Amino acid sequence: MMSISHNYRFIERDYWYGKALSNSEHLLPSQIDEILDQMQSDYCDYTFKFFGDGSVIVIDNETNGRINPKELTGAVLDFYIRKRIHLIKVNLQEKQLQYA
Repeated sequence: MMSISHNYRFIERDYWYGKALSNSEHLLPSQIDEILDQMQSDYCDYTFKFFGDGSVIVIDNETNGRINPKELTGAVLDFYIRKRIHLIKVNLQEKQLQYA
């Protein structure tokens, strides 16, 4: 039996772009792009594969290498925690409906 997984891609630059766009009434999209381009940052691009048993695989899309979840920091850690909590809630809701 195959284990069901949920795949999510996290592109840090897109995350910051969305944050800036939703939190600023005065910046145009082109201005946000310019600011992000000028930042001295290597934006991460990760794929998260969450399994029904609670395990997760994190892949760095640039190197195709695996990342240990303990190594996550900043925005990508926030994304990971929020997705994990969401999936736990969905799993609990499904079980409540199944055994109700």
